[in-house]
Amino acid sequence: MAGTTGSCPACGSPSIQSVSVKRSAVPKDLAAEYFAAAGVPVSDMIAQSVCGRCGCRWFARTSQERQLRALSGQLGQDAMQAAQAQAAAAARPAAAWKQIPLRTWVLAVITAVMILLAIFMR
Repeated sequence: MAGTTGSCPACGSPSIQSVSVKRSAVPKDLAAEYFAAAGVPVSDMIAQSVCGRCGCRWFARTSQERQLRALSGQLGQDAMQAAQAQAAAAARPAAAWKQIPLRTWVLAVITAVMILLAIFMR
């Protein structure tokens, strides 16, 4: 089966299956990486590996699989620590003001200036 690897990247179990998922349900960068690494023609369906033991789901031969293997310790202690640091950095919430689009900030400033002008021009 295309997309299967020898063992689960999370628990190491050899009991894995391949299921098809729609390409639209997969992040674009991950889908592009999958098609480039797998050497299969681009299609509407992507083979996703599923562990029969722990239920972990991943796309074979992608950075996602490597990250899971690193987090589980299969790639060594150094890779595990680096993956943990990367996961912690990704999990940290960004500052709330950084999530507000620039357009919203511009409109808020313009509104504030207009209100101040209306108050002081009386």
